[in-house]
Amino acid sequence: MDHEYDDNLSSFFEVSLQMINPYFALLVGVLGVSCSAILVKLTTAPPVSIAFYRMFFTFLMLLPFVIKNKGEDFRHLNKSHFIFAFISGLFLSFHFISWFTSLRYTSVASATVLVDTHPIFVLIFSYILWREVFPLKAYLGVFLALIGTIILSWGDLQLGVENLKGDLLALVGAFTVAGYYLCGRHLRRTMGIVPYTALVYGFSALFLFVTVLLMGVPLTGYSFKDFLVFLSLAFFCTIMGHTVLNWALKFLPTASVSVSVLGEPVIASLMAFFIFGENLTLRQLIGCVIILGGILYFSHYQETKRPARISGPVN
Repeated sequence: MDHEYDDNLSSFFEVSLQMINPYFALLVGVLGVSCSAILVKLTTAPPVSIAFYRMFFTFLMLLPFVIKNKGEDFRHLNKSHFIFAFISGLFLSFHFISWFTSLRYTSVASATVLVDTHPIFVLIFSYILWREVFPLKAYLGVFLALIGTIILSWGDLQLGVENLKGDLLALVGAFTVAGYYLCGRHLRRTMGIVPYTALVYGFSALFLFVTVLLMGVPLTGYSFKDFLVFLSLAFFCTIMGHTVLNWALKFLPTASVSVSVLGEPVIASLMAFFIFGENLTLRQLIGCVIILGGILYFSHYQETKRPARISGPVN
């Protein structure tokens, strides 16, 4: 994406990581996002509280960059920027609530694989909003991912209705994170990463705080271990995960970054096997493999072919 303003946080990482191979940074980023499901499983705190503290602590970690620039990055923003940032924050909040809740009902493997089907929803929204279409081969990948989802969900249903409930919540997480990505795609054309993340994470934390109050969920009384989990989600999964992956995009092909993120379900599943003793049935394993293969196939043709635009109004 083209950005009109200095990318201060990216510059920070350039200075800090200039001696590090971008592919190593890519590995760090993938490992960071892969720890998310495991960390959520390590706490019994309500999902909405986990989501709030993750966003709140991440916002606090970004605050020094905002203060350092004395708000200069925000002075060029208009009403549209704030509206889209607010909507993006809502999508992100719903994503965390639904996905964290799904981990209470289904396996790490199922939850992470299904939430990574978000490219399918991005494709649907891209057509609705911007009339974008992709090469026919890309849609074959979507078809494969859908078949894999049916197989995986059917396999989970054999384990019980609760597992299927977790699958559906993970798909809601995929749907909502797709909305978050699309808002980000619109905003990042004219916003640096510091004001973008600060606003989106700030709105998300505010919305989650209000949700916690309305639901009557406690914000206190958690153990030291729980707060370590909250801080780890903010630092390792968000800052060292998503932010480092964004940094890597400046030096590596987008396809390399997007495809590498598909390693998240594999790494998370392996960690869940050793830490929680989670096993996959044959049907679950087949479904996971087909879904990942479909997303990989779609990502390849999505990145190597420029999508054509159908004439018509662009929202």
